[in-house]
Amino acid sequence: MNRVIRFSKALQEWFIGVGLLVIALILFCNVVLRYIFNSSIEWAEELTRYGIVWITFIGASVCIYKGAHLGIDTVLSLLSKKGKRNVNAFVLLLCILFCLIFLVLSFNITLKAFETGQVSSTMGVPMYLVYGVMPVSAILMSLNYLSQLVEHVRRKEESS
Repeated sequence: MNRVIRFSKALQEWFIGVGLLVIALILFCNVVLRYIFNSSIEWAEELTRYGIVWITFIGASVCIYKGAHLGIDTVLSLLSKKGKRNVNAFVLLLCILFCLIFLVLSFNITLKAFETGQVSSTMGVPMYLVYGVMPVSAILMSLNYLSQLVEHVRRKEESS
């Protein structure tokens, strides 16, 4: 499972890197066109906006893998080693639950956009493609948290 998670993380990081590069190039070209030729690319702003949304949601999953999300550990510092392990396991379970709820809700939003045929204003892109990052991200985040929980339980069993 760890090999799959690591491959997934590498793929997500590659997606983020390429996405940022494409966004930077589009914005650069748009600025040059606007100030030199007094014209701009109509769809540039919308595409970069949706690209940033995708990068943000995929980046949230990578942050979970790396443990880069913010956390408050004031209470943890007061607990024993066993108490810390139990609280960490409980927090991971809550995070998985949140991701599963987010998955259901975001899937419903994406499905509704698909059923209604909603499209973006400038490019005419189906909005379910834009909203689709939310359920994808929820699945990736759930898998990362689940992997951490399995590792957490495995370490607990080894230390016992």
